[in-house]
Amino acid sequence: MTYEFSSEAATLTEKCRSLFGDESRWITAGGYPHSLALSIIDSIFSTGSHYQSVINVVSEYRAYRLGQGGDAHQDGTKELLATFEEAGGSAGWADLVNNHKPAHTRPNALLKAEVVKRAAEALQNKLDITTREGVHSAYSMDNSLAELKKNWLCLPSQSSGVTFNYFLILCGFQSVKPDRMVIRFVKEHAGLEGKDITPMQTAELIGQVAENYPTQPRRLDHVIWRHVSGREIFRADELN
Repeated sequence: MTYEFSSEAATLTEKCRSLFGDESRWITAGGYPHSLALSIIDSIFSTGSHYQSVINVVSEYRAYRLGQGGDAHQDGTKELLATFEEAGGSAGWADLVNNHKPAHTRPNALLKAEVVKRAAEALQNKLDITTREGVHSAYSMDNSLAELKKNWLCLPSQSSGVTFNYFLILCGFQSVKPDRMVIRFVKEHAGLEGKDITPMQTAELIGQVAENYPTQPRRLDHVIWRHVSGREIFRADELN
């Protein structure tokens, strides 16, 4: 089947192929096959952070749940919200995961911990989604996930859609999470320098490139992100 692509997508495809080569060699993105809680936490904390800090938050939450005899990798919104109650609210939960970063840089910004709490509450109380499987059930009824997206984008400092896209990736959907470094890469190598493109437009362009490659959009986004953040992009067995 032949596809039509814009000149920007064609240019970016050529650059990605020269840098990344065969997708079978790529390190693949992780995810949480059974944990809605970790998908929420990881996505909200992912923006404006070195990814190691996100790993640290996830590790602290996982250790806390293990200490309770629980398993963070099975947690849904009920278990996540219970940890906020046990911690005495968002500030206490930020202590629990050892991260007090705000959701944005403006004065009096809410903690990212508070945004995690509100995301879990929105999913559970407004949409009756309490597990990762619940997200997939919602998708089976509406593959645009319109209500979920609307509620997510209404969360404080989440209107760009970046964390929503990443949340979908972590839940196992074919989406992309174009952060600032990825957007910069796309603009530089697609002939768009000096132009403003939104995260959603970037995601659409990456989707076109993935189709042309061909590969999955989230796999391409992940390998771009690894490249621009200085991480290895090829599996260890490919480096020998």
